[in-house]
Amino acid sequence: MGTRSSFGALMWKRSYKKIVIGLLVILALAIFLPPSINGTLAKARLAPALSAALGREVKIGSVRYRLLPRPGFDLYDFRVMDDPSFSAEPVLLCGKVTADLRLTSIWRGRLEIANLHLTDDNAPPSLNLVYLKGHWNIESLMLRAEQVPSAPTARRSAGERPRFPYIGATDGRINFKVGPEKKPYALANTDFAFWLAAEDVWHLRLEGRPVRTDMNLNDTGTLRLEGDVRRSPKLREMMVKLELGWDNAQLGQFSTLISGQDKGWRGGLNANVQLSGPLADMHVVATADLNNFRRFDINRTSTPQLRTRCLGAYMQPVLDLKCDTPLDTGGAILTAHWSGANPRDYDLSLVANRVPLAVLATFAREAKRTLPENFNATGDLNAAFGFHSRKGVRDWHGTGMTSPFFLDSAGTEKPFPVSAVHFHMGLTETAITIAARRAKHALASSAAPVPDGLIIDAFSVQLGPSATLEIQGSLDGKGYWVSAKGMVPLERLLALGKATGFSSPVTNTTASAVAALNVTGQWQGFAPARLRGTAHLQNAATWITGVKDRLLISQAEAQLTDSGVVLSDINAQFEHTPIAISGSVTAPWSCSSGNGCPLQFDLRADSLVLEDAANLLGASDKGWSLPFISDSSRKLPEFRAAGTLSVGQLSLAQIPLEKFTAHLEYGDNALVVSHLAAKIESGATAGDWKMDFSNGKSRYSGTGTLSGVASDHFGASPAAALLASWLSGRTDAKYSLHFEGTDAQEILSSASGKAEITVSNGASKALSLETAKPLRFQEFQGALELERRVLRVLPSKFKAENRIYDVSGTISLADKATKLRVRNNASQWEVSGTLDNPAIAAQPLTAKTVSASKR
Repeated sequence: MGTRSSFGALMWKRSYKKIVIGLLVILALAIFLPPSINGTLAKARLAPALSAALGREVKIGSVRYRLLPRPGFDLYDFRVMDDPSFSAEPVLLCGKVTADLRLTSIWRGRLEIANLHLTDDNAPPSLNLVYLKGHWNIESLMLRAEQVPSAPTARRSAGERPRFPYIGATDGRINFKVGPEKKPYALANTDFAFWLAAEDVWHLRLEGRPVRTDMNLNDTGTLRLEGDVRRSPKLREMMVKLELGWDNAQLGQFSTLISGQDKGWRGGLNANVQLSGPLADMHVVATADLNNFRRFDINRTSTPQLRTRCLGAYMQPVLDLKCDTPLDTGGAILTAHWSGANPRDYDLSLVANRVPLAVLATFAREAKRTLPENFNATGDLNAAFGFHSRKGVRDWHGTGMTSPFFLDSAGTEKPFPVSAVHFHMGLTETAITIAARRAKHALASSAAPVPDGLIIDAFSVQLGPSATLEIQGSLDGKGYWVSAKGMVPLERLLALGKATGFSSPVTNTTASAVAALNVTGQWQGFAPARLRGTAHLQNAATWITGVKDRLLISQAEAQLTDSGVVLSDINAQFEHTPIAISGSVTAPWSCSSGNGCPLQFDLRADSLVLEDAANLLGASDKGWSLPFISDSSRKLPEFRAAGTLSVGQLSLAQIPLEKFTAHLEYGDNALVVSHLAAKIESGATAGDWKMDFSNGKSRYSGTGTLSGVASDHFGASPAAALLASWLSGRTDAKYSLHFEGTDAQEILSSASGKAEITVSNGASKALSLETAKPLRFQEFQGALELERRVLRVLPSKFKAENRIYDVSGTISLADKATKLRVRNNASQWEVSGTLDNPAIAAQPLTAKTVSASKR
């Protein structure tokens, strides 16, 4: 027994070694042999077999066998050609198709493919779908697949019929053509799976990203399709149960994908469609959600979710749908009947039932950027419309109305009561009348009656106890037109404009206005509305920042144009003052400058006393008390203005200026007065001045001239009388002056400047040199410099009848002290004392002084 056991063990060890060696040989063959097997023969047999099975020519570049990790073969440069009547391009092409064999079928002596996988990094799978004359190019392939007797893919054991393989593709692409025209639409990064889930029932699954080949879109969402298709000898009779979804599409990119243009709307779109029944007569259930709907330049997130649910049927080629969209306590129902055979023929109806106006106001805030965030409305809306088209002839009609409601926003003191609003669609006498008005006001999009325009009948907005604004309008696919007229309080009209997105810079103003306004605009590109019209203002009162008293306007005409607002025929006066003005003011809507649009004005006054104007602005004996100038912690209002000011008689420090004109520009906290001109009796003055109020300081600088001005015309003030006592006569002067401050002390301390003066045929009472009589001269030529409260008299000359007097020295403006020296060829005088009481002392001339004088 022991010998037999030892012999058996030895034989087992030898058999075990042979088995291991055999397995190693088989493994080596599995690794190294398949790539070296020539696949030409298999290719020659496989391509014709597939062509016969599909009914399309199949081309294969090369075939390679493999045993590991699973027996099968790989097809390279795989192409399925299309029916030539559809396209000359392949219907399917892929760089590599991997086919895995079923191991259980190999033991039965039959080859069955378990999986077909289409993928390749360099040449990913691509499917070209072509639609031509009511048919798709893959219809015949689907019918061919139905005719192949196959067992379900998941069946475990092999039978008489081969089991249908699991077919899948990753990172593929699906292209679309209509006839010979290749469309820009495609599905990219597409994963696809297809298998026979049960007897005669295919299950398919697809997921991809919709793109356009002519645009760079990256947020169009994901398109998915999954469901069952039951085999049938006729395509129309194929039973389907499919679910189609479109998830997380950004609304702007979605509109670009569909129309080729970003329509400017934002939001998240999700849609789901369920199809069941035969292809020729399918039942349709669809839902769509829209979240955070808004305009592209609005960042609000107040819109409620819009959810629509549709039920219907597709009886080839007719689609019938009924869609219900709840809107808070109300909703809208849309029914549609559309024929694919005649795409321009349709029947639609829309019914809105008790839709809250508050919901519509919310959507309006997201659609119109200038509407305030708290814009709101009460009440509800009911409407019913029909939209029909036959052979390109449209018939759009219907009617609707709102309940009386209140319009409100936080910027208004109290809401605006609005009467019921009636509207309708279709050609009526009212529609023709409104279309004529639109043509009159030159709305380019609608110059004639349009059958699909919506007409808004006249309704009223209450702006006061007995003040009503009547409004009517129309809109169509291109634009809109609204008119408003009535005699209303201006402050309430401005409040209504602000509440509806037409803000005005006018504040703190009351008036009675007879208004006739029109608002027109176009939808495309969110073009801003164009506000035009007229308003007659009466008994207006307004507060101007920094001005002590109100401006009272007895009457004025306002005209709103495309370029701006023109206020003309102004007749106004500042309250509690004699200052009265007239003229016009223009406020432009827009301008090329980024610093704001300047007001344009042309103002006139019969007379103006500068002291009255200074008092109006807050000046007093103690200096300026004007906010923004006296108080360095405050800033001037941010506005810009430019225009002309004309005054019949301007009194400047008791100096009468006649026919005063100047061009004024204000902006960046600075006032520039240029081209200043005025008459002073028989003389004239001209100049340019700048007042800078930036950096918390008030700085003034100016240059100017005097021509033929008599010194006795400088007024009756003590300063003018003192000047006349020193110099009288017809004066010509050229000067420049700089100073800063808000009171006389600061101004005097900072003043500096220069002047060149010529006085003809004059006299100086203060300079009684050789006699007790005033010094009379034919001409005085002088130059002055002002610096640090000292007026320096540079070497100047008096030319008398038979002598020339040289004068120079200084005058202190702080104490009026004078230090002047006057001399001629024979004499010299020292002038001291004060300006109003000078002391003149004659000094004998030495030989040295005379010699220096002669030189």
